Amino acid sequence: MIVKFGPSRHVTTTEAVNLWMIKKVFGDDIPVPELFGWRVDSEGYVFIYMELINGPTLQECWNQLDTDEKTTVVDQLSRITENLRKLRQDPSDQFIGSINRQPLLDYVFADQPTTGPFPNVKEFNDWFALCHQLRFEHRYDDPNRCFLPDDGEIKLTHADLNRRNIIIPSTNPVRIFVVDWQQSGWYPDYWEYCKATWTVSYKDEWRKDYIHKYLEPRPDVGEIFAEYTAAMGAF
Repeated sequence: MIVKFGPSRHVTTTEAVNLWMIKKVFGDDIPVPELFGWRVDSEGYVFIYMELINGPTLQECWNQLDTDEKTTVVDQLSRITENLRKLRQDPSDQFIGSINRQPLLDYVFADQPTTGPFPNVKEFNDWFALCHQLRFEHRYDDPNRCFLPDDGEIKLTHADLNRRNIIIPSTNPVRIFVVDWQQSGWYPDYWEYCKATWTVSYKDEWRKDYIHKYLEPRPDVGEIFAEYTAAMGAF
């Protein structure tokens, strides 16, 4: 067993709820640590008790994997993201936010006022495009806002699918576990791709050759996403 703990601004009960939900809904189709429980102490510290997955992260062992092993990892990630996106909200009661209809917990918004949930993609996009102007007394019509698509679907999203959050306990055969579900929730369908590319350099092999194999490429939105996050100071 391993215990993840910290003040509620860094470790949240929402992550525990996310883990519980993923295991209950998807079972072994989405490999995650088993959740044993959670609590909040009198000082506001959150403790999450979960299964310890022994093994290196994908970041740590990437250069030691051969091409076939890398392909197997990406194939498993593709099945995981496909399964996540199969889960749908009630069409008459949609929202963007944490899965328990709470404010957004994405690190992109860490320095922004707590906000959400939003009733639709357009209102979320309006907020996202405005964030970098919140500190200004006078605001302007943003010429890039029109490049954020308002007609996309709302999808269940991990929101931090980088190699540090993928553990490989076995390479014979290759098997992966996905960890760190704190930022997860319901987001526009472009969010998973934008966040995955945001966490790695442009020249990295992972970005150039692999991310597009397990996530639908959205480079047009990705460029706007990168501009907004940079303007917000979210690096």
